[in-house]
Amino acid sequence: MEGSYNYKYPRPALTTDCVIFGFDGDKVKVLFVKRRDEPFKGKLALPGGFMEIGETLEECAKRELVEETGIEGIKLRESGTLSDVERDPRTRVVSVVYYGLMSPNGMMSEDIVAGSDAESFKWIDVNDVLSGTKLAFDHEKAVRMAFKSLSDSLNREPVAFELLDERFTIKQLQRIYEILLDRTFDRANFHKKMVGDPASAKKLKKNGRKKNTGILTDTGEVMKETKHKPAKYYVFDWQKYKDLMEIEDFNFGF
Repeated sequence: MEGSYNYKYPRPALTTDCVIFGFDGDKVKVLFVKRRDEPFKGKLALPGGFMEIGETLEECAKRELVEETGIEGIKLRESGTLSDVERDPRTRVVSVVYYGLMSPNGMMSEDIVAGSDAESFKWIDVNDVLSGTKLAFDHEKAVRMAFKSLSDSLNREPVAFELLDERFTIKQLQRIYEILLDRTFDRANFHKKMVGDPASAKKLKKNGRKKNTGILTDTGEVMKETKHKPAKYYVFDWQKYKDLMEIEDFNFGF
């Protein structure tokens, strides 16, 4: 082509892979697709594929996610890069890993449908993946990378609430924190940390104290059809969160 520049040195292909975490109310799971084609035909892999010449990395990740799973409209965060020389048997490939989060209702959506070169899809418990579930390519590394990025951001950003429906129980929220941080919390202390004292937010801002006073609001509703005392439903209070974020060095303190 006249006027074009042909680079004479070999160069790698570029792909994106999407680690989609979902919370089903009890477990954090990862979405995989069953590969229809070689290499690794029939194996579980993350949604992803090769970047086209006219798109950005994020555009590539979103396009591949829609084509292979039907999922669109969720926020994707970049978590790192995989560049081992022999990570793909087809050619030299570098992959940029993104992760996204889905609520229980989102996981159950009928809009999630395998497509493109994906034969089917499957949600797998993240603990099983991290314990050595056999995956295509080096996608276990991708999950580990994304899981660490998510865990590291848990105390700085309200990412846990992207794994929850609009209404949720304290038990569900605590479950997410315990899975992602790999530790257990005292139920009463966790409740106090998240719900706090409704009257203390103004005092906090006035005195400049770096302490969480609660970012949840009681909806006045309870979970129905339970054998035990019905759990209360809460919602994440964005205004409380914004007020607290105005305080220097604020964090959730876990």
